[in-house]
Amino acid sequence: MPSSLQRVTDAVDAHHHLWSLETHPWLANLADGGHPAGPFRSVTPYSIEDYRTDMAQFGFTKSVYLQCHHRGEPQDETAWVQGMADEHGLPNAIVPYADLSRPDVETTLQQHCRHANTRGIRQMLDYHPTVEKWRQCEHDRYMTDPAWLAGLKLLPKYNLSFDIQLHAPQLMTAVEVVRSNPEVQFILNHCGFPAQLTDAAMGTWRTGMAALARHDNFAVKLSGFNQFLNDWSKDMLRPLLEHAINTFGVKRCMFASNFPVDKINATMEQLMSAYLDICCDLGLSQDDVNMMFRDNACKYYRI
Repeated sequence: MPSSLQRVTDAVDAHHHLWSLETHPWLANLADGGHPAGPFRSVTPYSIEDYRTDMAQFGFTKSVYLQCHHRGEPQDETAWVQGMADEHGLPNAIVPYADLSRPDVETTLQQHCRHANTRGIRQMLDYHPTVEKWRQCEHDRYMTDPAWLAGLKLLPKYNLSFDIQLHAPQLMTAVEVVRSNPEVQFILNHCGFPAQLTDAAMGTWRTGMAALARHDNFAVKLSGFNQFLNDWSKDMLRPLLEHAINTFGVKRCMFASNFPVDKINATMEQLMSAYLDICCDLGLSQDDVNMMFRDNACKYYRI
């Protein structure tokens, strides 16, 4: 651990999941593989107690739960997580699912907002144009669909942000959506998935990130890298983190574990060491690190 940068007191994890086969039966299909990160058997189930064990020694005291295909209706997942929060004090913010293209989406938003920790909505839009197994939705037309765009415009009415999850080739399509909705706070999941490290793919990712960074209502999570880069290393992460931080600035970047998905290929000790080493290499101050590991998540998720 670099001596000049310390772990953050009362850190906030801006993105994690909790699950079991009972609440998330789809996990059974990934026990032995089928997900880019690898087999899920080692991280199923993943309870609030498991999460606390992984995170406590690294200074994390608050967290943000992201939806992950609960077996019930969207509002059932929110109620389930809120119950855990009321009992355990975690998670402190909930980002549930809603299909913004549905005509009854406002009813779903109202149901989510009955729970005190609801802060935003996530509808996964990541659809890779050439790699079929990297698709989390059935098509890539949501961001140009008038019905979906109308649903998106409802979010400010309920003080909800939008966690937007995209692959690098989709980032430029999102620019117009972000520009046209300045009242919506967008938070990019997993740094836009720079999953392919060829010069062409990296050029696409950098161009998209730069275009999105021009809009003040857009922030980014530094997470999910080893979900696709299974043989990741600190040297592999450094240019990705450097570009994201330099492009968005420390005030719009936040650390997230993406546990237990990223736990398949990394421990928290490995991730924290790599991130803080890279921050040190980039000449960031302790105040900068505090923002990315605590203050920004508190701001964007109103914790």
